[in-house]
Amino acid sequence: MITIGELVNEYLRNHPFVEQAMEDELINYSSLARQIRPLFEKKLMKRIEVSAVGMALRRSARSLQKRKQVYPVVRPEELIVRSGIVEYTFEKSETISTAVASFLHSIAREKKYFSVVTEGVFEVAVIMSKQYEDIAKNMFKKEVVIARQQNISAITLRLPTNNVVIPGVYNRFLQKLAWENINIVDVVSTLTEFTILLSESDVDRAFTLLKE
Repeated sequence: MITIGELVNEYLRNHPFVEQAMEDELINYSSLARQIRPLFEKKLMKRIEVSAVGMALRRSARSLQKRKQVYPVVRPEELIVRSGIVEYTFEKSETISTAVASFLHSIAREKKYFSVVTEGVFEVAVIMSKQYEDIAKNMFKKEVVIARQQNISAITLRLPTNNVVIPGVYNRFLQKLAWENINIVDVVSTLTEFTILLSESDVDRAFTLLKE
C-alpha cells in the first residue's frame, strides 16, 4: 500500500517549484499539508491527519536540504550575450546533411558571429547570427522550412568541467528564469558551454538573474 511519504515525493516530482521552495526553506509545511491533504485522501480513500502530511513534508525537506549540501553550487565562470540571432528549423531529409556541411564550410573562416546546428530525429535546427542568414537561405533553399524565429538573443554560460557530474546544474539556471516568467526559445550545450536562447526583450532581466 502506498504511504503518505511516497505520495509527498510524487507530489514534489510533479511540482518542481514547490520542491525548490522546500529546498530553500521557504515553505510553511502546515499550510502546504492542509492544501494537499484532500489530494492524498482521495488517493488513499481514507481520512488522514494534517499532522501526518506535515511530518512527511518535513522528512522530504530534510532529504532535499542534505542533497543540496552534497552537490556544490555551480556558478558560471563567464556569461556571453549575443543579439540579432535567428533560428531556422528544417525538416530532416536525405540532403540536409550535405546542406549543413556546405553552410558550415562557407562560414568556417568567420569567427566573430554565432552559429549552432543541432540535429534531431525528425528536424534540424540552424541557429545563427543574422549576418549568416543570406548564406543559409542559399545553402538550404531546397530544404523544407518548418519554422523561422527571429528577434532572439543568446546567453552563453561558461561552466567548469565538473558540471557534467553534478545533478541539476542546468535546472538551476532554467528555474531562475521560469520563476520570473521568462520564456526560453531553445537551449544548446557543449561540455563547458550552456547557451540559452530567448527573446531580445527578456535578455537584460535574464542576464541579471543568471549572473547572481
